[in-house]
Amino acid sequence: MNSRELEDFEDENDHDVDEWIEEDSSAVLCLVCSETCHAVQDALKHLIEAHQFDLVKVGKSLGLDFYGGIRLVNYARTQAKKDSSFLLASVAASVSTWIKDDAYLIPVVENDPLLYAIDFDDEEDEDNDVKQVSAGVGKISLDSEDKKKIQSLERQLADLKAAFSDYKDMVRKTFLEDSAVSAPLPSAEGSGQKETWEMDYYFGSYAETEIHETMLKDVVRTESYRDCFYLNKDFFKDKIVLDVGCGTGILSMFAAKSGAKHVYAVDNSTIILRAKEIVKQNGLDSKITFIRGEVENISLPVDTVDVIVSEWMGYFLLFEGMFDSVITARDRWLAPGGVMAPSHADILIAGLEDEDWINDKFHFWNDVYGFDYTSMKGTFLEDGQVDFANPKSIITEPVILKKLVLDTVTPPELDFVTPFSLKFTKASRLHGLCGWFDIRFEFPDKTATPVHFSTSAAATPTHWKQTTFVLDEPVDVVAGSVFEGTFDCRKSKENARELEVVIAYTHPATQQRKTQKFTVR
Repeated sequence: MNSRELEDFEDENDHDVDEWIEEDSSAVLCLVCSETCHAVQDALKHLIEAHQFDLVKVGKSLGLDFYGGIRLVNYARTQAKKDSSFLLASVAASVSTWIKDDAYLIPVVENDPLLYAIDFDDEEDEDNDVKQVSAGVGKISLDSEDKKKIQSLERQLADLKAAFSDYKDMVRKTFLEDSAVSAPLPSAEGSGQKETWEMDYYFGSYAETEIHETMLKDVVRTESYRDCFYLNKDFFKDKIVLDVGCGTGILSMFAAKSGAKHVYAVDNSTIILRAKEIVKQNGLDSKITFIRGEVENISLPVDTVDVIVSEWMGYFLLFEGMFDSVITARDRWLAPGGVMAPSHADILIAGLEDEDWINDKFHFWNDVYGFDYTSMKGTFLEDGQVDFANPKSIITEPVILKKLVLDTVTPPELDFVTPFSLKFTKASRLHGLCGWFDIRFEFPDKTATPVHFSTSAAATPTHWKQTTFVLDEPVDVVAGSVFEGTFDCRKSKENARELEVVIAYTHPATQQRKTQKFTVR
C-alpha cells in the first residue's frame, strides 16, 4: 500500500478503529475482586491467573451468544457482590439459573467493557487479528492478506456495534417501556446534551431504598392514599389512572386494587425497575404499565386519563418543586371532569415559643466544654428548620397562607406573597413562625368519602415534620397583642427545588419594621 492509499484508509477508518481502541482500553473491573485492569485482554488474563477462570473458553463451551455473554458477566458480578466467597468455577454448573434470566441483562457495572468487548461466536484466529490490529494501528504495512483481515475486522466491529445497540434497545423496552412509549433519546451530537439515562441529584436520591422505606412507613401519608382509593372503590372502578412519580408503585397498586381499568406509572428514577418487580410479584403487572422519564417529555398510549394521583409534597409543601410536573401532567392528559388526588392543599403558619429547642439547636454552640463553637451555628437563622415542633410550643391560632385547588392552580401561583396577622391570647415570647400543610382528597361524586390529613405539630407526626422560621431576636408580647407582617415564598433562582422565603413584620412593642430571609432546602 502506498502512502496515499494509507492516508485514505486512515481518513475513512480512523474513527472506527480509534473507537475500538478506546473501548478496548478503558478500565475494566475484575468480575469478583477489586482488581482494575487497563484493557479487556488484561482483565481476561487476570481472571485466568488469579481466579483460574477462562471467561472466553467457558463462554464458548456453553455455546453462549452475545446476550448469553452479557448474562454470564452480570450474573458473576451479582453473585460476587452478594457473597465474597463466590467462586467463578460454579458459573458453568449453575448455568440453568441465569442463562434465560433477563434480570442479568441489566448492567451491574455502568459502561462495563466486558459486556460488549467479547464475542463468543468468533473464531480464535479472528480474535488474534483484533489484538494485532488494535495494537499496531498507525504502523501497519498492508498487503492483500492484510486487507482481508481489515475487512474482517471492520465486519466484526460493525456486527458488535449493532449487537450492542440491539442490547440497549432490548433492555430499555424490556425493563422500562412495556407497551408504552417512553421519552425519545436525545441526539448524541453536541457536548451540552445529556442522555436520558443521566439523572440529576434529585432523581438519583429517589433511587435509594431508604427514602422509600421512610415514606412507606409514614402511616399518615400512606394510609391516607390507601383510604382515598379503598374507601371509594365505586368511584375508581374502570377509571384510567396516571401515577406521577410512582416510586415503588404503592399508589399504583392501591389504584389497581380499587378497580381501576388501567394505571400508567411514571418515574424518572431507577427505582421504577424495582417497582416493576414488586408489581409483578403481586400479580398486578397486567393492570399497571411503567414508563420511565419526565412527564414533560414522555408520551402515553392514551389521550386522556380520568385520575392523576401523585405524592408530590415536600417540606413546607412546595420544597422539591415536583408539583410543577404534576401540573404539566394534568394539563396534558387529565380529561374534562377528571380528578386530582389529592385535590386540595393548604399552607399554614402559627407563632412558636420554645426556649429549650432554641437553646439546644442554637445557643448550645456558645460554650462547648469551655470552647467557643459559635462558628458551628452556621445558617440556622437563615434556613427554614425542618424538625418536629412541640405541640405545646404553638402559641397562636394558625393562619392559612395559601390555598391550592389542584385541578386549577397554575405554576405562577406557587410563588406567593401573603399578609398575615397572629393574635396572642397570653403573654409570650415569640421565637419563630412554625409552618406546615394540610391535604384533602375530595371527589365530585357527593356519595364518595373524602379523606384528609394534617402535618401540624398537633397531628400524628409525619416524615414532613414542620418547618420553623426562627427570628433573629425573640419578640416579647402581651395578651391581646398582634404580630403582623407579610410572607413571601417563591422558588429559588439558583435551585428551583429550593424555596426562598422573606418574612417582613412589625415589632408589636416598638413598631419597628424588620425583614428576614430564609431558604428551605
